[in-house]
This record gives sequence, C-alpha cells and structure tokens, in this order.
Amino acid sequence: MIVRVWTGTALEENAEEYRRQFAEVYLPRFRAIAGFRGVEVLERIHSARIEFVVISRWETMDAINEYTGPGRAEHAVIEKETREALEVYDDRVKHFVLVLEERR
Repeated sequence: MIVRVWTGTALEENAEEYRRQFAEVYLPRFRAIAGFRGVEVLERIHSARIEFVVISRWETMDAINEYTGPGRAEHAVIEKETREALEVYDDRVKHFVLVLEERR
C-alpha cells in the first residue's frame, strides 16, 4: 500500500470552499481509479488559517500515475479554483510505503 501525503492552508473564510472542491472534484476522481483504497482529510486551525493534510491510500504507484498522469506522481494535482481557495499549498507530494497499520 502506498500512502500519498499533501498539505495546503486556507484562510478561514476560504476553508469551506476547499472542502467543497475536495468532495466534488477530487474525491470522484479518486473513486474512479481501481487502485484507490481510501482517503482522510485532516484539518487544524492555526493562526486564523486552516491547515489541511490529505492522506490518500493507493494499491500501487501505477494507480497513482493513473491519477496524476505518467511521470507526474511526485507533483500535486491542484486545479486553478483550488489554488484560488488556498493561501499556501505543496506543489509536491510525499509517498510512503505503509509497513504497519492497526485499527480498532
């Protein structure tokens, strides 16, 4: 399992727009890929801003490449409207291999 991690920050007044875009634009794209295994969106308030951390799970790097396009796995996929909702965002993402997970 590959875990893909991305972060971005929005002003409080733009946070709801980012949440809406994630649900309406990105989540359907994730769901359309057979190797998509789930996503968590975390947020915290920090200095009148909302920091988002998106943690998605993918079966293989091939599944990630299907989402990002060939050879672009390390690049964040950020639409123009999303850039406008965010104050700061990562252009690159980090990938980790999941080596241990426990759920209750």
